Amino acid sequence: MSKSSSNPTPFVVPLDGSASVSTLDAERYHREVTRPHRWIPLRSWRLIGRRLFVEIFNRSLMDRGALLSFYTLFTGIPTLLAFYSIATLLLAQNSNKVRELSEDFINQNIPENYAEEARKVIDILLGNTQQSVITLVISVAIALFSSSAYVRAFSRSANALYGRHEGRGILRTWTIMWGLTIAIVAGLALILIAFFLQAEFLTPILNSIAQPLHLNRLSDFFLGTFLPVWKYVRWPVIFGLSIALIALLYTIAPNVQYGKMRWLTVGSTFALIAVSLVGLGVRVYVNNFLHIGMYGALGGLIGGFFGLLISNTILLLGLKLDAEITRVRELQAGLHSEALILAPPRCSKGAEGNNHIDARLRKKAAEFRQDNHPDAAVTAEQPAANGERR
Repeated sequence: MSKSSSNPTPFVVPLDGSASVSTLDAERYHREVTRPHRWIPLRSWRLIGRRLFVEIFNRSLMDRGALLSFYTLFTGIPTLLAFYSIATLLLAQNSNKVRELSEDFINQNIPENYAEEARKVIDILLGNTQQSVITLVISVAIALFSSSAYVRAFSRSANALYGRHEGRGILRTWTIMWGLTIAIVAGLALILIAFFLQAEFLTPILNSIAQPLHLNRLSDFFLGTFLPVWKYVRWPVIFGLSIALIALLYTIAPNVQYGKMRWLTVGSTFALIAVSLVGLGVRVYVNNFLHIGMYGALGGLIGGFFGLLISNTILLLGLKLDAEITRVRELQAGLHSEALILAPPRCSKGAEGNNHIDARLRKKAAEFRQDNHPDAAVTAEQPAANGERR
């Protein structure tokens, strides 16, 4: 492929350390690969299935899911504390209402054997959050940092599933990942709001603030007009927000540029449906077996962790499914994508810089070996120049 000075040819830096491979620019890729081969033949699904099987059982996909699950837990605890802190601080004048809402939640969702322990935890949290806003600030800061770590880990895993290095520079990567983190956290907050925007949660809150703040008309509108309609559109809104968050992860996290934003793909649809089924299964298990003594509680905890692991693995599997569909489209278009997916990268300069660093480290190691064994020749692979691509 030719390269002009004004518009240099993009190239992919493989993860296996082999030479960089030139590819199409994003606009041409969409025109020549994605658009004419939007629909793939049925026989190609056999190839896709085999590659997914190998990725799951031979290439440690679940290990990557376990790493993401760790960051999920690392994010979840301060996030929950932050939300509870916000609720308590907003209702500092009426802390009894917070306890009442917490009591209703415990009665509806926690088995009787563990209700008293849950109340003790709520009392501890309530007492701590009422002391100062410091708890809220620290919780939000830790939650954002942890969420950013999750997004960066997802990005590294996504690039590995595409078989390429991260080509964006470290400053650009961190900036993009922080922006993606804020978008993901905001989206999750909207999903939580949509989920808890129900009469049983909203009624006591509105009743407690409507009279002092003279918001009776607003309260009547929400309780009498908005909520009856909202209960029919709540789940479509939640699923719409969820698919948008998955689309952002799948589009921005990997160093891949398709030429346009892909809001709905086969992989994202599969991931959303599968994760929803996993969540439903965990909820059924908890509701039916959590009350069976200590073993039931431990089983519920293990079931929750297992569901988290499977959900994160499914998110990666959905992205890998999209990647393999991309490979099939490239093969249909005549590209040599047997070993490497050639979708254009967003940037490759960072990957070339890392290759130069690796080459220098190998050279230093070879020199150290030569110092200890003077008879051995100094041989170290030099970084490939931009023109040395296949």
